[in-house]
Amino acid sequence: MIDLGWYSVAMVASFAGARWVTENVKFHLRNQRFWLHHWFLAFLTMSVLIAMDVQQPWIWGALTGVALEGLRRDQWSLFRQQ
Repeated sequence: MIDLGWYSVAMVASFAGARWVTENVKFHLRNQRFWLHHWFLAFLTMSVLIAMDVQQPWIWGALTGVALEGLRRDQWSLFRQQ
């Protein structure tokens, strides 16, 4: 049960943290064609951690929170709109 608790706390905290950062810090990884949003960076990190067999619930909660915060936005596509 405690694992689910750490997962949940990390997810809520990282969701709120990602929201604050995206609203207050203007840092972007993009070029003329692609825009690497924070949800995609979290997804890539998750993919690597699956391959590494990482099983820390707080890490998974944090990455899930970051990814979900990004996916709820209107503009979340990896391809830039011209």
